Amino acid sequence: MKVESLREVKNNLSSVIEELRGTGPVVITKNGKSRAILLPVDDSTDLESLILSASPRFWDLFDSAASKTRKWTPLDKL
Repeated sequence: MKVESLREVKNNLSSVIEELRGTGPVVITKNGKSRAILLPVDDSTDLESLILSASPRFWDLFDSAASKTRKWTPLDKL
């Protein structure tokens, strides 16, 4: 994983994207704090699963459904 400032990414976006396969994810920082991440994508990437995995609303629905069917401990309670 690589960490780059927003300024560097903006100035070199094309090359950062081209290098993603080799470098892996790139964390983008602003004022020294993580703000976003660029991920390499290919034909085997399941974009829907990737997006859902980062969705708090999805996990709330998941926890709600799971708690109705069995005893479930939400991840934030572990």
